[in-house]
Amino acid sequence: MQNIFTRVLIKDVDHHILVVQDRGDLWNFPGGKQELGETPSKCAKREVKEEIGLTVHALTEVYQGNFYFRDIQWTGYFYFADSVSGVPCMNELNKIKGIRFVSDAGIVKFPDELLAVYEELFKNDLILGKTTYWVEGT
Repeated sequence: MQNIFTRVLIKDVDHHILVVQDRGDLWNFPGGKQELGETPSKCAKREVKEEIGLTVHALTEVYQGNFYFRDIQWTGYFYFADSVSGVPCMNELNKIKGIRFVSDAGIVKFPDELLAVYEELFKNDLILGKTTYWVEGT
């Protein structure tokens, strides 16, 4: 089975992007490893729900690439959450140490393997003008 992970960009009305502290002092976009029989987009939605309690209603793929973590190749799928519902919270306390919104990739420390992609995504025209639509009451 191919190693696949997903990450989801979620923006607030001020155009800040939600990040989670998931390993020591490292921050990331919510997401995780794909399970057997799961599509990348279903993985992205499931991981966001598990990690931070948001239900993702619509996604747009914004980047796909290959990465190496400890000499193991992974394919990463990065999505923009077009609409979500709920309030972000730390559901997986054994995994998630913090949640915050940031305006710039330089504000927090991202994993070295993903830093270049994250810096590009913060400047990406597909994302810059977009805001995640927050659906109430669902």
